[in-house]
Amino acid sequence: MLIFDQSRPGRQGVTPATAPSEALSGLPINLRRTKPAPLPEVSELQAVRHYTRLSQKNFSIDT
Repeated sequence: MLIFDQSRPGRQGVTPATAPSEALSGLPINLRRTKPAPLPEVSELQAVRHYTRLSQKNFSIDT
């Protein structure tokens, strides 16, 4: 299951930091976002559980 499948509008684990205006001034306008990044709206607990579950499915040469 993708983390985007668990996404529900309004859920928020952490508020993303906003970039200061002086950081954006060095970035060309054609490279700036015109709309917010499509991040999943999940709680912090859901994100931890999701990535823990993925790590348990991770197999390597050593296992």
